Amino acid sequence: MKNDLRDLSIRLGADLFGVTSVDRLDGAPKGHRPRDVLPNARSVIVLAIKMLDAQTDILPVGEDSMDVSPRQDMFRGHSNFISQELDRIGYSVARFLERKGFKAYHQMASTGGVDQRYLMGLLSLKHIAVQAGLGKFGRNGLLITPEFGPRVRLTAVVTDAEVESDNSLSKDFCSSCKDLCVLSCPSKALEPKDESSSYKINKFACSQYLNTKPTCGVCLKVCPIGSQRTR
Repeated sequence: MKNDLRDLSIRLGADLFGVTSVDRLDGAPKGHRPRDVLPNARSVIVLAIKMLDAQTDILPVGEDSMDVSPRQDMFRGHSNFISQELDRIGYSVARFLERKGFKAYHQMASTGGVDQRYLMGLLSLKHIAVQAGLGKFGRNGLLITPEFGPRVRLTAVVTDAEVESDNSLSKDFCSSCKDLCVLSCPSKALEPKDESSSYKINKFACSQYLNTKPTCGVCLKVCPIGSQRTR
């Protein structure tokens, strides 16, 4: 089953594929756990598509990022297009599971309200991806993958099928970085590691800044991580 799901996802255009047990996500806020959308859920499949490097590199940084720019609009359009591609793939994976006799809930990449208490969607795609071994949280609050750094978009499928989970990653990709995202953030929402060795982001400061701009993406652009990025 897992091999069939992976092969289908990659054939349809996904760059990364991972699976986690729903038990690993029991610590999510009430109402935002996989079993809140599918009571008998056992597994969550998460998929990622890489963003084009040149499309990301056009984002303005520094003082230029404070102005509304056609480059920001172009980046937002690129991001939305990838979300639509992910939704196409995620729907196909969910339909594959249904045909096998299982239930499947598709957490769409392009649509979904935001819970203002936590500034998160119905399910946190980033937390799911971390538990499924696709990457780790970075200092910029984004999912950092070893292959593409933070330059990915995500979608997920919750199912009552029992699919073997992947191992989560242990590497801290940001430990040797020079805080490029912290120094470049126009909203000043990022903080260095605290005493607990965890990274912090003021999501509300970031959200407030984004309310005045079509997009930002500065922390995504300046991140140097990604073994398969085009330099």
